[in-house]
Amino acid sequence: MSTKITLHHLNQSRSDRIFWALEELELPYDVQTYIRLSSRSAPPSLKTISPFGKAPVVDLNGEIITESAYIIHRLLRLAPESAGKNVELTPTDDDLFWAHFSEGSQMNLLQAGLIVSGTAAAWSGGLAARMSEEGKAGIKQYAGWLTEGYLRPQNQTNLDQIEAFLAARPGKFFSGTEKPGLGDFMMFFGINSLLRGARKDAGYNIGPATLKWFETVSARPALKKAMDRMIKEESAAKAKAKL
Repeated sequence: MSTKITLHHLNQSRSDRIFWALEELELPYDVQTYIRLSSRSAPPSLKTISPFGKAPVVDLNGEIITESAYIIHRLLRLAPESAGKNVELTPTDDDLFWAHFSEGSQMNLLQAGLIVSGTAAAWSGGLAARMSEEGKAGIKQYAGWLTEGYLRPQNQTNLDQIEAFLAARPGKFFSGTEKPGLGDFMMFFGINSLLRGARKDAGYNIGPATLKWFETVSARPALKKAMDRMIKEESAAKAKAKL
């Protein structure tokens, strides 16, 4: 019996990893799309699917699962044998390391910076109506120190380690082999956000081996198909919301 897969996708979220994995693994799937509110929060309807109210969420024959790495781990087990021609279906040690690194080290810091800078801008811009000008200036100064003086150097160290790994293995993926795997799916979101997404103007030094990896995966037919599907689903959801 085949597994019915439904991806619950929130625009501008980590769901892009799951779209790519599903396409590479040759797994048919449906998509339920949610559009962020003007506050940038997810709509309350997403909490009816998962108590966390975040995406991605995947429904496997009625079983609701969350957390990107775990979702991909489960999808790898569902993949047909034919998908193994192009993907590492059994995670390597390198896959496991980079899957943990992607959230535990990279996104942990990148997301912190985005939250601090975004909330500081909102507060100093008038969110707290009764705050003094001195208070607003203090928030701005502290946020600047935290994002630039504390978080930025650590983020650059992470990027340097990514570059060192890939530079030492020309032509290989985060799996450490000639085929992408769990580590590549997980690392895609953070690197994509720095090169094409919300953090593309952050000014980090991204090395040539990292850029080459991104160019290589971006050229893969499955990733192109995944991004096209994601854009199509988001456009349809936005159009429906206007009706």
